[in-house]
Amino acid sequence: MASSVRPPARSVEVSQGLGVGTLTGRSPVWRPDLGTGAGRLMLSTLSVAVALALWQLLSTQVFASILFPSVTATLTALVVGLASGELMSQLAISLGRVVQGFLLGSLLGASLGLLMGSFGVVRKFFDPYVNFFRFITPIAWISPAVIWFGIGESSKLFLIVYATVFIVLVNTMAGVRHIHRDRVRMARCFGARAWQIFLYVTLPACVGFILTGMRIALGNSFMTVIGAEILASNNGLGYVLYSSRVFFKADVMFACILILGVLGFAADRLFAYLQHRAFGRYASGR
Repeated sequence: MASSVRPPARSVEVSQGLGVGTLTGRSPVWRPDLGTGAGRLMLSTLSVAVALALWQLLSTQVFASILFPSVTATLTALVVGLASGELMSQLAISLGRVVQGFLLGSLLGASLGLLMGSFGVVRKFFDPYVNFFRFITPIAWISPAVIWFGIGESSKLFLIVYATVFIVLVNTMAGVRHIHRDRVRMARCFGARAWQIFLYVTLPACVGFILTGMRIALGNSFMTVIGAEILASNNGLGYVLYSSRVFFKADVMFACILILGVLGFAADRLFAYLQHRAFGRYASGR
């Protein structure tokens, strides 16, 4: 009986860097490594390029330029406005309002959130009011704010504080309630006083929650100031948006919208960077 002899198996050595396409004889498909900074930057750049191309296509082929300006017209209006100083001055006004209201609202929200989270009697007293007012949009308070404070800075400050305080408050209170009671008991066993427990146990455990609430509230602050300036102001980016609509300056309108988007994105990235660098230990829960 003839014996069947199997051919020796071919040993294939795969060196580092060879993909499946090399072994199968096909051309390897290049894929960007999204785990690196260069890969993420490349993907983000591609996304922006596609969005700009789609914008240009819609403005030239679908909509009239008076209603939907092109990318070039918008960028031209942006450069002219910034070069003349008009847009820059209005941007500084809006940004100043946001910073003041955001910081004051964050301080009030964090303080009240720490009190409500730490003391049951304070929480029970303020909880009905917090859950009532936090569901009312800040835009609904524009008319009362104008009646109470006029169209000056006080009304805008009130609205931005209102848009900020409840988000930070709820997140801070959740951070206090999230603290494991064993940590408090352990601190008491070592003889820590109430202020020491607050300073070394409660506050560090809540930093991540407070910063998360502030980051969310930052976006609300930008949206609120623009709404307030559109309806009750004679300066600021919101006012420029309103006057551009009246005079059919769509390119200026889109330039303001572009400024708001870029400014908001930059503010969020800066806040996230500072959050990681200054409070990374507490924000990560270590």
